[in-house]
Amino acid sequence: MRTLELEINWLFYVLALSLIWLGKALFSILDIPSSLLQIVTLTLLFFTLSLLVLSLTGKRFLHIDKAGVSYNFLGKTKYIHAEHIKTIKLCSFGILSIPEVHLDDGHMIRFFSWKINHDELHKAISLLK
Repeated sequence: MRTLELEINWLFYVLALSLIWLGKALFSILDIPSSLLQIVTLTLLFFTLSLLVLSLTGKRFLHIDKAGVSYNFLGKTKYIHAEHIKTIKLCSFGILSIPEVHLDDGHMIRFFSWKINHDELHKAISLLK
């Protein structure tokens, strides 16, 4: 069985860390109490870097194969069976492109920390058919 393993979306992490830094700078200008600012900044930074480390070590993943999509979310492996997948699309938010899985019940799942290019998208669609 062929499996398509998606790569880490480095641009997402660069943008997330930049927004954390920009938010810290903005809130320090607005005279937000420094203890609150430090708690919020450190919490966001810890969460973002934890996701990155888990992705780098392989504990977070996103796989697409003939059976469907499997991914890790909050330490648990979740599956989306191929029969429930309506389509997979590439969604763009400015310079950031992310995979989107549309389900037959109308729900949509976005995977921000993973990237997929057009060739991989076509492979994923053909795997799920």
